[in-house]
Amino acid sequence: MRKDEFLHRLSEEVLLGDGALGTMLGDLGVNRDMAYERLNASDPDLIRRIHQQYIDAGSQLIETNTFGANRLRLGTTEGSTEIADLVRAGVALAREAASSKAFVGGSVGPLGPFDTKAFSDSEIESIYAEPIIALAESGADVLMLETFSDLRQIQLAIKVAKQKTDLPVIAQMAFHEQGHTQHGVSVLAAMEAMLTAGADVVGTNCGRGVRCVVHAIEQMASRSNAFLSAYLNAGLPEYVDGRYLFGAPIPYLVNSALDMVEKGVNIIGGCCGTTPEFIRKLREKLPVRKPAVRKIVPAEVAAPVTPAVLETSPPVKQIYSDSILHRLPQSNKKRPLMVVELDPPRGLDYKPVLKRARQLKDMGVDAITMADNPVATLHMGNLTLADIVQREAGIPVILHMACRDSNLLGLQSKLLEARIRNVNNILALTGDPAKVGDTPGATSVYDLNSFGLIELITKFNQGVSHSGQSIGEKTQFTIGVAFNPNGRNFAPLVDRLRRKAEKGAHFAMTQPMYDRERFDLMVDSIKSIPISVFVGIMPLLSERNAEFLHNEVPGIVLTDEVRNLMKGFSGPTGRKQGIKITCDLIDYMLGKINAFYIVPPPKFTEMSVEIVSHIIGKTHP
Repeated sequence: MRKDEFLHRLSEEVLLGDGALGTMLGDLGVNRDMAYERLNASDPDLIRRIHQQYIDAGSQLIETNTFGANRLRLGTTEGSTEIADLVRAGVALAREAASSKAFVGGSVGPLGPFDTKAFSDSEIESIYAEPIIALAESGADVLMLETFSDLRQIQLAIKVAKQKTDLPVIAQMAFHEQGHTQHGVSVLAAMEAMLTAGADVVGTNCGRGVRCVVHAIEQMASRSNAFLSAYLNAGLPEYVDGRYLFGAPIPYLVNSALDMVEKGVNIIGGCCGTTPEFIRKLREKLPVRKPAVRKIVPAEVAAPVTPAVLETSPPVKQIYSDSILHRLPQSNKKRPLMVVELDPPRGLDYKPVLKRARQLKDMGVDAITMADNPVATLHMGNLTLADIVQREAGIPVILHMACRDSNLLGLQSKLLEARIRNVNNILALTGDPAKVGDTPGATSVYDLNSFGLIELITKFNQGVSHSGQSIGEKTQFTIGVAFNPNGRNFAPLVDRLRRKAEKGAHFAMTQPMYDRERFDLMVDSIKSIPISVFVGIMPLLSERNAEFLHNEVPGIVLTDEVRNLMKGFSGPTGRKQGIKITCDLIDYMLGKINAFYIVPPPKFTEMSVEIVSHIIGKTHP
């Protein structure tokens, strides 16, 4: 099963790949800090069993457990025999499972979290030559270069593969939803570069969930007749109790995969979080069929962007240092508390955030909340911007503080700075894992989780640091926490909130809610917990946005009714429909809850204005 047969099969039928190997090993209890490739020698039965599960599920192409088999990741030296030994064992295990039923793809990944800018091209080629040659000599049918974000690395890997072997080459890069790699290379530029380098198949895998893979394939399929491959993650991961959990439901994954097949994909499979069950269900829905005929469209010329003219107004001198809870409405107040999320910009221009904050303050919004590098993507630091907004817009800010990016020392330093800047409302979060973000090489710290951060802030409020040393005075932080009321097992979620309150939390902000029955259950269940709860409200943009949130984003669940209400909607009419659904939900919730947490889409913060206007109109007739 070598080059000619493999490429001929691609022209005749859509091939079904396998799913995740690494996340399955992690779920089975294998230490995530170890090099999984060494299991080829130390625990071959475990690797063989996983391969066999994918073959039994219907995979026609399985990947070897050699993704990180390079001298940088394994810490070996040039000329070491370990790489060749592990690769030979990896190919043998995959071949044993595949037999004559499936192709064996030799997996080759990027060089890991190392800055390779200082490496010459010849040095990188030498590093890749070791596993690539070993894969070819050991009997792999095809080379699979996957999960690359660095275009230079994958171009050099393709070059080595074409010069040193006669195997077909599949080249896959990981993209974000904005349509570029972590290094800023667009989908189409990456595709052209990989094809020019000699790749026989180009495509995408991993990234930040299903939407990123689908979006990249849509672009590739509309501009090229090249063979395409797509391996989708099972949504975005959530970091819970030391584990990365992927929650996208299998029906959604299967439908997304079939959608890509309809767009012309030649190889379809799964990446992080997918399982043999996903492959089995996809096999059931995917008959033997020829690849779809693609509809190639000419490239569009992007219209120039005209910078918005910002209105300015004199800065407000007042600095808010009070607790946001002091502003909670009492029983004789007519309207609930309203806070709106305005995330820091992804660049240096913070003026649109300031302008919107001023507008919302004038409307009567009680506070602005600011995320801390949300979804692990690079944004301006929220503490500095919170200070600016409080001083110049005259509205308090709830500062999100994630444990992901700072160690215990850094978190304490940030708390001291927040106190000096009179930013006294803190939302204590564990934080999305760095691996889902847009910064290659970034790692998650997690010295603390959200519970540990609550305890730390409580100590600061007592006037001492984590080690018990005096910090000079007691801080006056109001401690907020996240609360997910949408999970399947509701009782443990409520118990988790109760434990956060016991550790010192004063208020909670929920994930966006769309289910009226679950809302009623939540209201009834939290009555005995001494904590104020802000109900998350997020307007939908379109049918596609609704499906993405429901199926890929941890903690967000839409009802079938809401999803059906969004079917067929997109663009301005989609946003209008999303606001209508949101306002109907708010009407139902009014009188049962006294605080709303409004989360407008970052590119459409004006939607928050309409929602705030609706609440004011309902509560101030």
